[in-house]
Amino acid sequence: MRNLAIVGVAALALGLAACSAETEEKTEAAAEAAGDDIEANVDTAGQAIDNTMDDVEASVDKAARDLDAEAEKAGDKIEQEWDEAEGEVSRKAD
Repeated sequence: MRNLAIVGVAALALGLAACSAETEEKTEAAAEAAGDDIEANVDTAGQAIDNTMDDVEASVDKAARDLDAEAEKAGDKIEQEWDEAEGEVSRKAD
């Protein structure tokens, strides 16, 4: 009877060991899949950030060009008004 109990316990232990190995493999596979998903999401987020930064840079460049053009127009207008004012002063002085 004692031998039968030992054999039964040994069989149960082998069954649990096999189950544990299978569970461990599934857990490792799930962890690896989760790691792959995280890596893919990080890559996607990084690309989105890069694209956003490119858009921001393009917008800043356009705004700088527009500001430069407006400053140039304002400078031209000031110069024109200055010349007109000098002309008026010259005419009044004559």
